[in-house]
Amino acid sequence: MKLLKYALVVLFSVGMMSCGGGGSDPVDEKNPTVSITSASTVKAGDNYTVAFSASDDMELESYRVQIAFSNAIGMTVKTYKDFSFDSNSDLTDAEGNTLPSIKGEKSKSVSFPVSTRFGENTVAKKGMYKLTVTLTDASGKTNSAVKDFQIQ
Repeated sequence: MKLLKYALVVLFSVGMMSCGGGGSDPVDEKNPTVSITSASTVKAGDNYTVAFSASDDMELESYRVQIAFSNAIGMTVKTYKDFSFDSNSDLTDAEGNTLPSIKGEKSKSVSFPVSTRFGENTVAKKGMYKLTVTLTDASGKTNSAVKDFQIQ
């Protein structure tokens, strides 16, 4: 009888130990990755398509797209001006649509048009521009990619 009690205590203890532990959340050890596929040139006044692929081993949170002027190619006409874009403040695309979200995705391809026109008679200054895409994943890790392009 004592042997039976000890056997049951041992079996019960082994069963309890096998049910616990090991339930920890996975750790995000990798930065998100971004690959820009936008064109290298666009005609002044046309829409420039921002296109990139984003991925993470766990979960993406957000992105920031910035376009900034690098240098001019001989334009001094007053109807041209510096063109810039920042998705943190410019929340819509050239057609007035809300920018796509990547929140909660493991990978996603993003594409949207950005206007290089300011009103009816003013277009972006011809020259070299930098497109920067910065990703942030759900654990706060970031990564960026840069692409130079030309407005002709």
